[in-house]
Amino acid sequence: MSETSIAKTVYWQPLHDMLDPARSKTQTLAGFDEEFVDLADYILRITHRIWEQKNIGACYDYYADYCPVHTLGGYADSVDVVVQNTLKTIAAFPDRSLIGEDVIYREEANDVYYSSHRITSIMTNKGPSEFGAPTGKTGRVTTIADCMCRDNKIFYEWLMRDNSFLIAQLGIELDAAAAFQAKFPVSSTFTQWLNEEYARTCANEASRWESLPEQDKQWGDFAKSWADQIFNKRMFNKLSDFYKPNASVQWPGGRQATGNAAIGGMFIKYLASCPDANMVVDHICVTHYDDNRVNIALRWGLAGHYNATQSKYAQFNQQPHYILGATHFEIEDGVIAKEFTVFDEVAALANLMRKLPQATEA
Repeated sequence: MSETSIAKTVYWQPLHDMLDPARSKTQTLAGFDEEFVDLADYILRITHRIWEQKNIGACYDYYADYCPVHTLGGYADSVDVVVQNTLKTIAAFPDRSLIGEDVIYREEANDVYYSSHRITSIMTNKGPSEFGAPTGKTGRVTTIADCMCRDNKIFYEWLMRDNSFLIAQLGIELDAAAAFQAKFPVSSTFTQWLNEEYARTCANEASRWESLPEQDKQWGDFAKSWADQIFNKRMFNKLSDFYKPNASVQWPGGRQATGNAAIGGMFIKYLASCPDANMVVDHICVTHYDDNRVNIALRWGLAGHYNATQSKYAQFNQQPHYILGATHFEIEDGVIAKEFTVFDEVAALANLMRKLPQATEA
């Protein structure tokens, strides 16, 4: 960020305080409506208007006409499709609530602002959804939405949801939800993007992103070293370099771990399903809260070849496998106190069923 003021914590703040902030402007937002005091305020308030107030048409106010939206399950690039997808989601889960847990953000070049918004949604499945017929059950899901914003509009977005945890609460099996999704065709643009992301990540090439401000470079190095040491080099003896002894970690599918031994075991078990995986960090942003607390948001890709840990998935062994993921760190005393990692295991399995990505092997 160009401003160096300390940000306001979002986590579990009273809704009234977030939607009617008493604090004065903490960030100059070039081209944005004067009502927004900083980028976190902008993201929280427009999300509330669109989803909680069901003002779906507000998407036309806050999304650019052309706005690529990447998910592991599909691709959209127009505000009209954003509106349609929002409508479908609310129809399937009409009581969906969105609890803002954190917005980690920074200013980049040319009046572009980047946000990484972590949300908890509680919702009841009353209509047909992307997972199948309605179940009538209530579930909770964590989402991380990374957005690029300019002139009061979102013009690029990456969306990651922990759908495997959601469907478990809805009483839907992972393979059934994935098979249902796999029946629907995906666009050639999505297939091309997935193939390119897979190849780039396998080659250990990060996508282009703006360099971090000087005050944040140490955290950029920390995040990239976390990916390289733990996930690429599998040096689980280094966990104490990154995590507090009592650190807590939340991963997709309801996986949770506390302490380095449990965290290492969880990571090893996951990597067994893609043992040649390579992780590349594609974007980093940092928000400072006080002298002892920094929050970091990473967007990353992981690519390799699938290796089933359950016999019913053995048919997909050795297929190219790609994950689009996001992680939020809460840093205390220079290391991770809490981690929240989100990616869509339902879409990842559906892509294996579609035989995607269709990578060109060397």
